Amino acid sequence: MAMPKLVQVFRWLAVLPGAFLCALLVAFPIHWAVELIQLFGGSGDDSAVSIDGKTPLAAIPPEMLERFGYALFTPLVMIIVGVKIAPKFKFHTGIALAVLWGIIFGAGMTFVISQGQYSGWGWLRFAITCLLGIAGVSLGLLRIHKTQKEM
Repeated sequence: MAMPKLVQVFRWLAVLPGAFLCALLVAFPIHWAVELIQLFGGSGDDSAVSIDGKTPLAAIPPEMLERFGYALFTPLVMIIVGVKIAPKFKFHTGIALAVLWGIIFGAGMTFVISQGQYSGWGWLRFAITCLLGIAGVSLGLLRIHKTQKEM
């Protein structure tokens, strides 16, 4: 069934705002998940691995864990939601959103590097954040590619 032209136009207009809005909204579940990890992250007596009485995931400082979650899930959600909203050319839309995210992420990372706040082990956190961002984009594009292949 063909979609009316007006509906297609409105859906194209909604791609960027919808993708950005959902990328912002994903911050809430990430925060809640980190809080639950911290709350229930005490290792029991039967745990094989514990760090200061916590599970390895709960031993990561909550602010850092939350930032890592943002780095992974923000581009993933942005790409998937933007592609779901787009009426056609879905994989191309996913590529465009990935490039847009890359430009925004690159500008943010350039700003952070120019501030020179990464001393000591800060470079490792920076590298992990970049890798998680790239993984989020890759997973989003992989999901879109698989979905397009199945259709």
